Amino acid sequence: MINTNILKGLLTVLCAGGFAVLAYFVTQGAVPAFDTAVQSAVFSLRNDWLTALLKPLTLSGNWQPVTVLCAVLLAAPQTRKHYGLPLSAAALSSVLFYETLKFVFQRSRPDPAFYLINESGFSFPSGHALTSLVLWGTLIMLIRAYARVPRLSSEDEYDFPRLTKPSAVNLLTGLLCVYIILMAFSRIYVGVHYPTDVLGSWCLGGCMLIAIHSSLVPALTHRGKDA
Repeated sequence: MINTNILKGLLTVLCAGGFAVLAYFVTQGAVPAFDTAVQSAVFSLRNDWLTALLKPLTLSGNWQPVTVLCAVLLAAPQTRKHYGLPLSAAALSSVLFYETLKFVFQRSRPDPAFYLINESGFSFPSGHALTSLVLWGTLIMLIRAYARVPRLSSEDEYDFPRLTKPSAVNLLTGLLCVYIILMAFSRIYVGVHYPTDVLGSWCLGGCMLIAIHSSLVPALTHRGKDA
């Protein structure tokens, strides 16, 4: 069985390498054929019911809903430490990374004629795809890590809102994964991002999630091993 640290290292190299390759081709203008082919396939799926689903879903990734979510989790004493702080840090780090990279690459967005929503700014990488992957990916780590930590008493540090039943944990994990995938797909569907913008965000987000998992999860599960 492969060592966990070795696996994380390999995945980090794969994600970082993938982002570097995409970034190189983006700067060279060498990916229009791939982007055009994928966009054409995605645009061919457009219909009224799918648009009615994906337009509000993609807007749910705007900074306003994310900010409200983090503010609520930070404001509530029961969730501040265990959810509010790590999720806010994940969201802020995502914004810092994608805003910096957008400024560096300054890739123009696709033709506005294909837009189903209003959007501005640069295109690479996709901020919505990156933030949703890192934010909700971190939440998945948290709920799965907290589920493994035993509650010792009502006065215990880990007496806070969390799921403990494996079925509930797996269900929420699955729903969040579906949301992450749909968010990435929606950015192409509504016409405001190239497929390579989304792929670049997922490669970068993969590196960030590995770093978060390495630093956060061991500390959260240490209590469960000692209990």
